[in-house]
Amino acid sequence: MSNTLQDVVPARIDYIDAWRFLAVVMVIQSHIFVYSGLKIPLLTPYLDPLDRLGELGVLVFFVISGFVICSGLVAEKKRSGRICLSAFYVRRFYRIMPPLWLYLCGLLLLDAKGIIQISPQQALTSVAFLCNMPFPEGCSWFAGHTWTLAYEEQFYLLFPLLILSVPLINNSVRFGLAIGGLSIASVVLNRAGLLFFGEYLMYFIFLLTGCCSALLPEHIMSRIRRMPVIVWLSVIALLLMGIGYLPVGIEKQVKAVCYPLLILLMVLGTPTRVKSIALIFKNKRVCFLGKISYTVYLWQELVTGNYLGWITFAYIALIFVFAMISYRYIEVPCQRTATSLSDGLKAAAVTASLSEKRI
Repeated sequence: MSNTLQDVVPARIDYIDAWRFLAVVMVIQSHIFVYSGLKIPLLTPYLDPLDRLGELGVLVFFVISGFVICSGLVAEKKRSGRICLSAFYVRRFYRIMPPLWLYLCGLLLLDAKGIIQISPQQALTSVAFLCNMPFPEGCSWFAGHTWTLAYEEQFYLLFPLLILSVPLINNSVRFGLAIGGLSIASVVLNRAGLLFFGEYLMYFIFLLTGCCSALLPEHIMSRIRRMPVIVWLSVIALLLMGIGYLPVGIEKQVKAVCYPLLILLMVLGTPTRVKSIALIFKNKRVCFLGKISYTVYLWQELVTGNYLGWITFAYIALIFVFAMISYRYIEVPCQRTATSLSDGLKAAAVTASLSEKRI
C-alpha cells in the first residue's frame, strides 16, 4: 500500500495513556467518596473539592481527546492534502459504539431482572449521545455519565468539517485567540444566568484546546515537552488550589478561562525525562490501564451509586479485570476492523479523485 493510502497517525505518546488512567481514577474517587453513600468522617469537609477533582478528570479526557484525534486529522491533511470524513467517522463508530452498546445492553438486562432501574427511553437518549441535554427524564444515574460522550461526539460531528473549510483552524495563533474569545463568552453566559449555554460552550473549549495544541509548531511543542519540573509542578498546584479553595461561582469562571491551558501544559509538559516521573508515566502497566480506561469509565458508574457501600471497591477491581478482557476481545478486534474499513474508504477516495482529474 502506498504512503498516500496509509492511515496517518502520529507517533503514539505513551504517557498520555498514563494520564487517561489517572483521569479515570479521578472520576472513580469522586463517585465513590461523594455519591456512593460511604461515610468517611475525615473526608466529609472535602467532598466538594473531591467532586471537582472528578470533573477535572473529565476535562483531562477532553483535552487529550482533542489533541489525539486532531493530531491524526491534521497529519492526514498535511500528508495527503485531504481528510476522508467517512473513514474518520467509521473509526469513531468502532471505537465508541461497541463498548457503549455492551454497557447499555447490560443495564437493560439488569433492569429486566429488577436489579436496577433504567428505562428504554433513557438508554436511547444515551446511545443517541444526548445525555448532555436537559430532558425531563434524563439518562438515570447508570447512564448519566455518558453526558461526556455526548459532548465529544457532538463536537466530532462538526470539527472535521471546520478543519476542511475554515482557514482559522489552520493557524494555531488565530485558533488560540478564538478559544480565548469563546472562554470569555462562556463566562458572560454564566454570569447572565444562561448556565446551560455557558457550560455547553465551556466543555467544547477543552476539546478545542486539545485540537489547537495539535496545530502548534514543533518548536513550541518542544518547549512544552522540555518544561522545567518546577513549572510543571506549579501548574498542577494551581489546578489543585483552584478545585480545592476557590468558591464555586469563581471556580466556574476560572475553569472556563484558565483550566484548558493549565491542563494542556500539565499533560503535554509531563517531564518524563526525570526518572522518578518516568517510573509512573512510562510504566507499561499504567499505560495499559489507560488504554482500557474507556470501558472502565463506562462500567464504573454501575457500581458507584448510592447503594453498595464498601463493597464498591471490590466491584471496581472486577471492572478493571472485565475491561482487560473487553479490550482484548472486543475493542482491539473492533479497532482492527475500523482500520481495515478506513483504509478501504481512503483508497476509494483517492481512486475517485484520480478519476475526476483524468476527466
